[in-house]
Parts: sequence; structure tokens; C-alpha cells
Amino acid sequence: MATVTTVGYGDIVPVSNLGRAVALVYMFFGISMISILLSVINNTFYRKRIEKAEIKEKEKQMEYLRQFIISKLSEIEKKQSECLELLGKKN
Repeated sequence: MATVTTVGYGDIVPVSNLGRAVALVYMFFGISMISILLSVINNTFYRKRIEKAEIKEKEKQMEYLRQFIISKLSEIEKKQSECLELLGKKN
């Protein structure tokens, strides 16, 4: 078990069954602590990357909406000026 968990070279080993059981628990505890630490670090980087992508997507959507609103306002202003010209010709 010590070889699988890579905790040592075997120069000092527990002799009793209780000692071996305790060593086994410590080995798996160490592996699980490193796994949890690495998963937290990985999750943090992944979350930042996803948030950055979401912010870029929202910025694209906002720019599209801004351009759309500007184009619609331009159309409205053009129609308004055409209407005013028609009213000016009638008077």
C-alpha cells in the first residue's frame, strides 16, 4: 500500500496490524487532502475563465443592442424629417 500511495521508500514501516491500519488511513487521508486542494484550485481557475467568457459575451450583446437601437433611432429620425418636409410643403 505504501508503494501505491508513494509515501516512502519502505525504510521505516509499521510492524503491528494497528500501526499498518493507522498508516493506511493516513496515506488515504493525505491523498484525499491533495486531491481536494487541487480540485479547489482547478475550480477557481475554471470559474474565472468562464466568468471572463460570459463578460465578453455580454459585452457583445450590449454592443449589438446599442447598434440596433441607434439604427432604429436613425430610421425614426429620417421618417420624422420626411413627415416634416411633407407638412412644410402643404403649408
